[in-house]
Amino acid sequence: MSETTDIPAPTGFVETHRWSILLVLLVALILLDGFEDRVHWADTAGLWGLSLLFLGVVGATGRNTVLRFVMGVPVVIWIALIVLNEVAGVRVDGSLAILAGILLFGSMLTSFWQLIGPVHSEYERLSSGVFGYLLMAMLWGVIYWRIEAVHPGSFNLPGDVGDERAPFVYFSMITMTTVGYGEMTPAASLPRVLTGLQAIVGTMFVAIFIGRIVGRLK
Repeated sequence: MSETTDIPAPTGFVETHRWSILLVLLVALILLDGFEDRVHWADTAGLWGLSLLFLGVVGATGRNTVLRFVMGVPVVIWIALIVLNEVAGVRVDGSLAILAGILLFGSMLTSFWQLIGPVHSEYERLSSGVFGYLLMAMLWGVIYWRIEAVHPGSFNLPGDVGDERAPFVYFSMITMTTVGYGEMTPAASLPRVLTGLQAIVGTMFVAIFIGRIVGRLK
């Protein structure tokens, strides 16, 4: 891939490879989710890891912009809720789930902007696109997880699936990639509509993403 001169190249390793670092962190958090039912500290580590992820996305937005403020305020609230949850022992699981969805959506939009906005490197544009794609899967997974928590029986689940988030993120990924192994299926109208919508959006994103990257390289 060739370098672009859309904007001046930043100095420093972190600023130069910000989206690549965030992508690696996101993949690590998704993998950590798979150990939530086996390692007692995985959930806490995941919450603080998401905090680093959201802070990194805020840092990736333009300085003195409305977007940085819009993303920054919820991140501060998110960290405050984690402190209450993990340190003070105040259970705020529902609030954390809602705020996580908001921040995942905002982070996804921020990363998508890199596909059309100026960047200093096409490598970073590629990283931000993959980052946004995985965030989309995680966001839908959180939505499915909360639907099942509020309305049990909304999904047909294997017997070994409890209240963990990881199985729903997995279901989200195979839905978005249209793999559909079939061991988890929607059983109510709302999740059925959402899974169909996710399959369409995921397919469209891949087509747009590939077209955008190829177009930039011509």
